[in-house]
Amino acid sequence: CSLGAGRCWQLPRAGRATGAMQPMQRAFGRSPTFLVNTEQQRSNLDALVRREQHLAEQYQKNKPLMFNGNVYQKTHPQKAVLGHRDADATVVSPMLLGCADGVSQIEEFGIDASKLPRELLDACEEQAMNLLVPDQTGHISGAYQGPIPLLREAFKNTRSLGSTTVCLSVLDNSTRIHGKLHPMMAIISVGDCELMVLRQSYTQHKGLRYETVFNTEMQRIDGNCQCPLQVCRVDDRIDGAFDERMTIEVIERGSAVHMVSVYEGDLVIIGSDGVF
Repeated sequence: CSLGAGRCWQLPRAGRATGAMQPMQRAFGRSPTFLVNTEQQRSNLDALVRREQHLAEQYQKNKPLMFNGNVYQKTHPQKAVLGHRDADATVVSPMLLGCADGVSQIEEFGIDASKLPRELLDACEEQAMNLLVPDQTGHISGAYQGPIPLLREAFKNTRSLGSTTVCLSVLDNSTRIHGKLHPMMAIISVGDCELMVLRQSYTQHKGLRYETVFNTEMQRIDGNCQCPLQVCRVDDRIDGAFDERMTIEVIERGSAVHMVSVYEGDLVIIGSDGVF
């Protein structure tokens, strides 16, 4: 079992949007509707205007974000002694974080286990840069359709043989709530790579600390730790009946997808099963 590839990113500082939807209770048949006089109306309007101004000020602080990250990667000592190739791959870019853990067993068939993970993440990065990085006027193309199409098209643009698990975090600055900018992070995972989001919180008794606000779960076939769901492309040496359409179906139907709000100072940690 490899120690894997782990990494930690901190989002640049920006304001946090706050606000809550209040539940509306219906009481038909139980209580009548009361007439509201002029003074009550005026008071309610003043309160609503103040609340809208407060929310607008909070949302205006949500500027576009980008990832600022670093990578740590180490081969498991036992694999290093045996001379096994490190099949982990990582990507760090302003709009995309990714980790792919190649299946080392595939080298028994004469296939380089590191090629597909690296090529796949390179293709994902190219997709993210084309779709999510704004132009000189600050405009985003609008062609981004979500993490599943991004990973699917990236796989279609690869040619290497191999098999790998993968987890991507895609930062989308085009998301809006109530007409105001509200960056979101889309996460897609196939297999047993994991991702967690840590957020700062302050309490009087414990002071400033990080709390886990989101954590993906591993995807393993029948719960077997040695059989994670995988993105693969193989030839007759491994599976004469292999059809690439099955891999596309794994991405489209088998991947776990999440949407998470991101704020200033959030830490995103993503890594292979050797980390988690």
